[in-house]
Amino acid sequence: MEGYLTQKENSSATEHKRFAFLELMLIWEGCVSAKQIQSQFEISDRLAEIIIKKYKELYPDNIAYSGEKRAYIPTPQMVAQFSDGTLQDYVQIIADHAMVSELPLPKRRIDPAFVRPILLAIREQKRLKIDYASVSNPNFSQRIIQPHHLVFDGIRWHVRAYCEKNQGFRDFVLSRIDPAFGGELLDGADHYDIEDEDWNAFVDVEIQPDARLEENRKHLIALDYEMTEQNGEYRKTVHVRKAMLMYFLRRMGLDQYHQKPEVQQITLTAHCQAQLKL
Repeated sequence: MEGYLTQKENSSATEHKRFAFLELMLIWEGCVSAKQIQSQFEISDRLAEIIIKKYKELYPDNIAYSGEKRAYIPTPQMVAQFSDGTLQDYVQIIADHAMVSELPLPKRRIDPAFVRPILLAIREQKRLKIDYASVSNPNFSQRIIQPHHLVFDGIRWHVRAYCEKNQGFRDFVLSRIDPAFGGELLDGADHYDIEDEDWNAFVDVEIQPDARLEENRKHLIALDYEMTEQNGEYRKTVHVRKAMLMYFLRRMGLDQYHQKPEVQQITLTAHCQAQLKL
């Protein structure tokens, strides 16, 4: 992929988007035609043909014409260059959303007005005054933080920051920052992400099918999580920032233990539990 960097830099953002669509159609639908590109981007048939031709010139090992389908198909050795090629990417770009349904989740209130100063504080390494509330302290109180990253845990957005009140790095849930106050930029920060030990430390989280399951069910769970078999046991290792470990365990259902293995499905390996001291 790095070998094509110069070619990509010479392509426009619009062309990137069109090439990404072309790739995702090749990967997930098995073919792509000029008509599909024309319909997706509301362009002329001729321009759609030019897009395919240019992509084929850039990446001849990715795409081939099929007379039988009267469309272009992916080659066996195709490697996506303009997208990750994931199913999520495909779902986001397809026009026919009637084929796909997603589980609706409660929307978290994220007001751009108070995210802007957080982003500015991160970018310019500034201190930031906010009003914040938590479950343990539900009344808004003033905090001065020194943010260095935004974090998404799969459900909620957080800002990772040094807290001057608690004199340490911690997470602040964005939806718990008082939008009425908005945030006030102060002078330069004196604590940086390089000092955040839990942010810079990574842990290997090793999961396995619940040992209580029968072998055929273990095999199914292994397929779900792309586990590999090691010495007759299924395993999957995920590299996680120590600061985000709690969110990972919670999201994967590993922060509790169900009585029914069919509900639990996966657990941490004994070695991993010992390493993480859980």
